[in-house]
Amino acid sequence: MKRAGLVCVLVLSAACPIAAQASGVGLGVSLGAAFPTSVPVDITGADAGASFNWGFYVNIPLIYSFHLTPSSELYKFGTENVTDFDIAFKFIVPLESFNIYAGFSPGLTAASNLLAVHVGVVGGGAIRLVSNLDAFLQVKYVWLFLPSGNNGVVHANAGIILNL
Repeated sequence: MKRAGLVCVLVLSAACPIAAQASGVGLGVSLGAAFPTSVPVDITGADAGASFNWGFYVNIPLIYSFHLTPSSELYKFGTENVTDFDIAFKFIVPLESFNIYAGFSPGLTAASNLLAVHVGVVGGGAIRLVSNLDAFLQVKYVWLFLPSGNNGVVHANAGIILNL
């Protein structure tokens, strides 16, 4: 029994420095552009032109080098409003004053007459501005799985994250 207690104390004490390296949860907002790669026929009034894109983010660091980032982004296909809801699984490479990341982001895309599953890849970087405020740049490519065929959308965003 004493050995089991000693093993538990050693395991917990070894895990504490790893958990202590992760910063707090962050809340963010971004602005950018969305570029559809083709016209989705499932969305009425859609065209392949670029549109303004903005969104909200929550950054949840599980460990210093792995973060979960649920987000919602709003943009347009032609005159049709579209919203993406997803969760990014980001792998962080911490550098001296800059962090770069890459990952994947499954989710849902919603429009007035459509609800489709999507999968994306994401890449970007973040820099600390002050003690609890980060700026980031991010590019994401999303594949929409539509009944009429797959379509893609490129999202390019810049924003800020307030770390709590």
